Amino acid sequence: MSEPQDTTPDVPGASRPRRRWLLPAAGLAAALAVAFAVVAVTGPAPERPAARAVAAPTSLPPSTETATPSAVPVPASPTATPARASTPTRRPAPARSTTGAAPRPRATTRTPRPSCTRAGVVDVVQVFTDGVVKVAARTDGEWTDQLCPGERIRVFWATYRRTADGGATLYRSQVRYLDRSSPTWTMRLVTPDTCGPWYVVSGGASIPQTLKPGVVPFGGSKMHWETGEHC
Repeated sequence: MSEPQDTTPDVPGASRPRRRWLLPAAGLAAALAVAFAVVAVTGPAPERPAARAVAAPTSLPPSTETATPSAVPVPASPTATPARASTPTRRPAPARSTTGAAPRPRATTRTPRPSCTRAGVVDVVQVFTDGVVKVAARTDGEWTDQLCPGERIRVFWATYRRTADGGATLYRSQVRYLDRSSPTWTMRLVTPDTCGPWYVVSGGASIPQTLKPGVVPFGGSKMHWETGEHC
């Protein structure tokens, strides 16, 4: 492209210096425009905060007033996860020792069984009624003087008839042995038509055939009797 011709009238020494000034001015303007564009886009650089001066601690005089706590409790964040409650665990029961002392025997309120007694006691369980008397050896375990195993107790009854001298002669008698298989005996005494003495006896006493006046036989072996004095 051909450069336009300058129609400006030739002025001696004026056209050449003007061209030399316009070219540098145009370049400077272009550089300033680019700089302003960069500043407009990026903005001013942030300033760094100045470091604060730390004041030296000063001791305060003691005060009689109660200091008001300056700390304000901060509420817990609603998004905080609550702590899980620990589940209580049951403590295991202590194991029982098998090597300790032997267990105590249970106390019983039952009365110990009475021991037996040789020639044990025979009781009259039914007194004389219309010639009938019932006796029994002790085998129930509730009383003392129990009948011993394998033991036999001699028991008898005897009735007498009165004589004119005030004595008596044997009328009837019967002997039986009591043991554990047959501990009782229901006697049926046979008495004379007239009033006379009778006796129920246990033990080995003999049965006399006659009785002297005023004599009561069998001593402490008698269990049940009647002398006939009130007939």
